[in-house]
Amino acid sequence: MLWILASVAIALLFYEIWTLLFSVLAPLVANPAALQTDFHYYYDAAVRYSADHSRLYLASDDVIAGFTYPPPAIIPFLLLSQLPLGVALAVMTLASYAAIIASVELWWSYLRRQGITVDRVTRVAVLLIVIASGPAYMNAIFGQVNAFVLLSAVAFVTMAATTPSVAGIALAAGTWLKIYPAFLVLTGGWNIKTRRAVGFAVVAAMVMAIAALPFVPIASYESFLTTLPRRAGITAIHITNQSLVAFLERFRYAPELFLNWTGHEAVAVTSSVRAIQALFAIGMAAALWLRSRKNPATFPASAASMIALVAVIAPLGWGHTYVLVLPLVILQLIAMRGASRPMAITIFLCVMAMMIPAGRHLPIDSMPAWLQNAVYSRYLLATVALILISTFAVDRSTKSTRAASA
Repeated sequence: MLWILASVAIALLFYEIWTLLFSVLAPLVANPAALQTDFHYYYDAAVRYSADHSRLYLASDDVIAGFTYPPPAIIPFLLLSQLPLGVALAVMTLASYAAIIASVELWWSYLRRQGITVDRVTRVAVLLIVIASGPAYMNAIFGQVNAFVLLSAVAFVTMAATTPSVAGIALAAGTWLKIYPAFLVLTGGWNIKTRRAVGFAVVAAMVMAIAALPFVPIASYESFLTTLPRRAGITAIHITNQSLVAFLERFRYAPELFLNWTGHEAVAVTSSVRAIQALFAIGMAAALWLRSRKNPATFPASAASMIALVAVIAPLGWGHTYVLVLPLVILQLIAMRGASRPMAITIFLCVMAMMIPAGRHLPIDSMPAWLQNAVYSRYLLATVALILISTFAVDRSTKSTRAASA
């Protein structure tokens, strides 16, 4: 089944490379206004920020678009804004794929230290699946930063025990780029080595903020703290948003309202959905903590699940955010070889569900609205399934993984 997925990945890579080169990058190199990507928001923010430091965050920005990252995140975009937009996006695209490959290599090295070895042929197959996955492709085509967030998270997890200072710096850098990696501080309660890395992360974050003051004044942080609450209670119901809250909110709407991007997809998250989101996040974090404390051998699976959980619980867990699920996907692809047939089929279907980019309108209009929502929320449902498998079948999964890699 692994090579079925790898074969699908090879076919997808031809399509993805062609689309990236000739439908996105080439048109934007010729004309920056040829089409709209998320990268435009970051590039435009850097341009206006260069002219006026008070205009990093705009009140006129759509509540589900615009530049909303922590202030230091503008620094790499200030550098990229010195290039024409199309060229800058090409550089960003190459760097994104490099970050994903670096994350995979760090993860392989970490797994080897944990006693999980994988033959070269399997590693190649898994890498093909990871690079061709829907989230990786979406991250590139939208010009998103999630590949670097992934690298930050993986570096923190894989280096926390051996080089906690480097792990802390990685986590701090990722958090200043996009706040999501801060969720991993919860792993500090799992063991003393990770707590040391969290301590280094706190110190590194403060040092980075001070060092960035010549480029990012304190007023920018004040503006960020004003902007963040305005967006915290908002989600988008469009199917590109694969978060838990978006999935639950979509049940209140007709399909035509979440299938088409009309500018009315931003909705306030209801209190009941907030409660479900909070309970799920707390429950899963507690379950992962208990598992890792009870059986330290499950730490890789628990850590991968924690990284993946970020995409699930984020109010705006767009399809490209699910690049954070890739370490968990790698673990489950390895475990699939030694799993029972029903479990292997489940893992296969979960990974297959994440190969097609989210947000594509499928020929399922005749289905009931609730079923359409389930199909279109496949990244979410597949990720939750993989997290549950990793958490509650973790002992068997760990044994299967080690047996298959022996």
